[in-house]
Amino acid sequence: MNNKILFPFIALCLIWGSTWYFIKISLNAGVPPFFGVGFRFFLSGLLFFLIIFFRKESIPFNKQAIKLYLSFGLLNFALSYGITYWATQYVYSSISSILWGLFPLFTSVMAHFMLSGDDNEKLTSNKLKALFLGFIGMVFIGSNQSIDLQSQSFLAIMVLVGAIIIAAWPSVLYKKYNDVVGPYQMNAVCQVLTGVIMLSLSSLLKEDLAQIVWTDQLLFASAYLVLFGGVISWGIYFWLYKYLSVTQVTYVAIFPPIVAIILGWIFLNEVLSAKEIIGTIFILGSSVLIYRK
Repeated sequence: MNNKILFPFIALCLIWGSTWYFIKISLNAGVPPFFGVGFRFFLSGLLFFLIIFFRKESIPFNKQAIKLYLSFGLLNFALSYGITYWATQYVYSSISSILWGLFPLFTSVMAHFMLSGDDNEKLTSNKLKALFLGFIGMVFIGSNQSIDLQSQSFLAIMVLVGAIIIAAWPSVLYKKYNDVVGPYQMNAVCQVLTGVIMLSLSSLLKEDLAQIVWTDQLLFASAYLVLFGGVISWGIYFWLYKYLSVTQVTYVAIFPPIVAIILGWIFLNEVLSAKEIIGTIFILGSSVLIYRK
C-alpha cells in the first residue's frame, strides 16, 4: 500500500475507532438513537452537496446510480447505523465495534461470488489466513470485555450481527459499479436519504427529544460525528474503493477496537491486558497478509 492510500486509510481507522466513544456520549446525553443517526447524516450529507456545488460536479441519476443510492442508503447507512445506535444503548460501545470487526469476513465471501470475474476479489489462501487471524484477534480482544447476556443485551447483539451481514451486500455492489457514482455524490445522496428516513422514523415513533441535555460535551460529540464521522471518514471510505479490493477496504472495520483500547490506555489510564495485546498482534499480523501484494 503506497503512501497515497496508506495515510488516508490510517486516518479512517483512527476516526472510526473514536466515533464509538462519541456515539456513546450522545446516547448517554439522551439523544434518541434514530434521531441521532438522522441528525448526523442529514447534516453531513448537506455538506457533501456543498462540496459538489463548489467543485461544479453533477450527480448521476441513471438506473444503476439509483440502485446504488437506494441499496447503500437504505441498507448500509439507515438500517445498519440505526440498529448500531439502538444496540449500543444496551451493550458497551466496545462490543459494538468488535462485532463490526466481522464486516470484512462477510464482504469477502460475498465479493468472491458477486465479483467472480475479478481475481483481486477471490478468496485466496492469503486472504483466508488473514481473515482467520483477524477473527482470532477479535476473539482475544472480545474475551476481555464484559458482555451481559441478559435478554435485551443478547437480542441487541444478534440484531446487530444481522445488520452487519446485510450491510455487506451494498458494499460489494458499490465496488462492482464504483465508476458509475463518485464518492462525493454517493455520500451526498445516501446520507441525506438516510437523514430523511431516520428523522421521519424518529418522529413516527415519537422519540422524546426533550430528554436531550445539550451540554458542551454533546455539542462537541455531535460536531465530531458530523464532520469527522460523516464527511471526512466516509469521503475516504468511498474513495478507497478505486484502489483497493472490497476486503481491503472493509478491513478498516477490524481496527476500531484497537484504537479504542489504545485511546483508553493513553487518556483514561485503563489497563492494557495481555489478551488485548495478543489480539492486537494477531490483527496487525492479519493486516500484513491482507495488504500484501
